[in-house]
Amino acid sequence: MSMTILYILNLLTLFSNSIFIENYLHIYQLRDYNFVRYFKFFLKKRIFYYIFCCFLLIFQLIFKNLIILLSVNLIILIVGSLYHLSFNNSKTPIKYTNKVIRLYIISIVLLALIFPIKCFPSISNLLLLFSPIISNFINIYDRIKNHNFIKSASEKIKLSPAKIIAITGSNGKTSVKNILDKFLKVKYKVLSTPKSYNTPLGIAKFINENDINKYDFLILEYGARRKGDIKNLCSIYGADYGIITLIAPQHLETFHTIENVFQSKNELSKFLKTDLCVYNIDNLYVYRSYIEKQTLKISSSIYVKSDIYASNISIKNFKTYFKIHTEDETYEAETNLLGKHNVTNILLAFALAIKLDISANDLLDCIKQLEFIPHRLELIKTHINILDDSYNCSLASAKESIDVLNHFENRKMIVTPGIIEGGKNEYEINFELGAMCSKSDYLVIVGNHNRTAIKNGAIAKNPNCEIILASSLDDARKHFKLLNNGDNLLLLNDLPDDYS
Repeated sequence: MSMTILYILNLLTLFSNSIFIENYLHIYQLRDYNFVRYFKFFLKKRIFYYIFCCFLLIFQLIFKNLIILLSVNLIILIVGSLYHLSFNNSKTPIKYTNKVIRLYIISIVLLALIFPIKCFPSISNLLLLFSPIISNFINIYDRIKNHNFIKSASEKIKLSPAKIIAITGSNGKTSVKNILDKFLKVKYKVLSTPKSYNTPLGIAKFINENDINKYDFLILEYGARRKGDIKNLCSIYGADYGIITLIAPQHLETFHTIENVFQSKNELSKFLKTDLCVYNIDNLYVYRSYIEKQTLKISSSIYVKSDIYASNISIKNFKTYFKIHTEDETYEAETNLLGKHNVTNILLAFALAIKLDISANDLLDCIKQLEFIPHRLELIKTHINILDDSYNCSLASAKESIDVLNHFENRKMIVTPGIIEGGKNEYEINFELGAMCSKSDYLVIVGNHNRTAIKNGAIAKNPNCEIILASSLDDARKHFKLLNNGDNLLLLNDLPDDYS
């Protein structure tokens, strides 16, 4: 009878864990299938549960009494189920790609193989933690498939007559890409990567799914999380022309230092086929890259005289006005895009477009017609003015967004969960962010991840700052009712699902 109960418990645990595997695969997917970042999440947020599981397993192995065995298995089944149900508050659902489905099947097979073990519930709950990693290691099919997929795209792009424009930087890649796409379409056939496709696999998907031979230019974003990533992308897909937008302390969880970020982004300058690169020299690290490059370079700035520079920048009536100066001419420009950083983005695209023989007058018309990029300081006018900058993820971008907000009349509310992946400097980064936000009428801090740093920074700068703590964005929305007609709301950054 006892053995029957034992096997029933094992079967129930296998059934429940086959459902809960999804939670672990979801976290693994959100962490870009990187096992170091995956384990850091559990070590930081959920380590006590696994210590508890280890303790119960050791207890079972020492005391082999069948009653104790059954009791502990029952505890693990109940506590494990309650624990795993706590995962189910995701903002973004898991994406059931073919890879995830394969990892899911392999994980279930792993659990089924250890099903006969008497301590199965204790062991299986620990195995759940490791199953995505083990499954991915076993899953040779995806590694071979991805390698061939990237190789196919690489060969396809090398045979194409289209010129490659590569854009890299800690911020602004997507904005500059979209602006440049509009500019070049005045004269050429242009195809750009969708959304933020900037990894070898993402770019491969874009290339393999399109007939790239009928285009004059392909505009690609080159992203990086570690030193060597840009060099790798250049070796796979090449680059004829380059733009470097900004180099900032981002992804320090993997880069570790700002110097490594610089070394990675600077790799683009060294692998250009035409040798022509455009630099935002207002950023000190990009300026360093510009100085190191000896040939074919274009500087752009909104603060100092350079090859292409802007002056008289002002925000009026929800538009940005400025002058563009080239070597020979000065032009009056206006755009719906808000903020100095968008002027920087426009100048970078303008500089390359001019070199590619687009007339300045055509470009000025395009600048007037530029539309907001969703979630990148997008202005949404309701009874209040909403600045949606939820894709922002750096201190530099936050500073620009807050500067735009300060140009608006009436009361202001900033909603932010802070900035992640700052490595050992994450507290200092969010402390400074809090100080920057402290002049708003209301500062709503979302979640727990950066709460202390943001709060301390705001209070240090402005002891009278009105701070509201919210557990989630849904909770934060309850406080929007504090704003009246004509007031202003800035949505600054949004944490990935595994940080909420």
